[in-house]
Amino acid sequence: MKLRNLLASLLLTASLAPSAWCWFDTGHMVVASIAEDQLSTSARAEADRLLKIGSTDKAYDFITAAPWADDTKTQQTGPWHYYDVYFRADGGSTDLKPDPENAIVAIDRFSKVLADKSKPDADRADALRYLIHIVGDLHQPLHAVSRVTDAQPTGDRGGNSFQILPPDEFASMRRPPRNLHALWDFGAGLFTSIPRPLTVQGRDQIVTEGRLLEAAIPASSVPEAADLVPLDWVAESVDLSKRVVYDTPEGQKPSQAYLANARQVVAKRITVAGYRLGALLNKLLG
Repeated sequence: MKLRNLLASLLLTASLAPSAWCWFDTGHMVVASIAEDQLSTSARAEADRLLKIGSTDKAYDFITAAPWADDTKTQQTGPWHYYDVYFRADGGSTDLKPDPENAIVAIDRFSKVLADKSKPDADRADALRYLIHIVGDLHQPLHAVSRVTDAQPTGDRGGNSFQILPPDEFASMRRPPRNLHALWDFGAGLFTSIPRPLTVQGRDQIVTEGRLLEAAIPASSVPEAADLVPLDWVAESVDLSKRVVYDTPEGQKPSQAYLANARQVVAKRITVAGYRLGALLNKLLG
């Protein structure tokens, strides 16, 4: 199935659904579903064993654990979800640096914990939950940048301060996206929101959407998916942010062309994130 046919199919499904659009829970679970398909038998068995420890009604296995880091987010753990590369919109320089606690630091820390079988299983289980989530976060372009302007000299917080008018597709939402970050967290409309705890039907939908993406964007078509260096993932997100994400007027409604392009970017980023997460966990749990 070609990507454009996949997107048309997913968008048709979305147009028939009554709820919100999502890279939040749904997108993270689709990343996890794709990653789970990549796991070796031994890595999957170990992941399944660990995720039974400290499980909840919303996060009890590999797929449902994906949003756990958002469920449990605190002021201390919040910086683990992003790595802000500051850039000026006018091409000028800035000396602003990422927070010392950030997604790159977190991935390194939790990779070491997960790989160390001498660590308590409870610590390794939480490390796994964080990795499942944070790898997905770094593939959301606005989790890797903060745009600096004269009006916002300390950055726009990954597009959170970049105001937009909600696109028509989101008109039925109680709280439609009104800033660029929210629009991209919602996947620009690629997925529908699937309530948690997952029902059998909801889980089937997550798995189906993941496998549609795998079919449309096979690993052989994205050789960069073999790159397991998180700073390279950041560089990709920064490039996409500069070329694509910010290419819409502030304070206005994004165009249909912009949204269509954004959905294609989201589809690829989520799929590549799934492939990379699976490969990383095979390395750490093998």
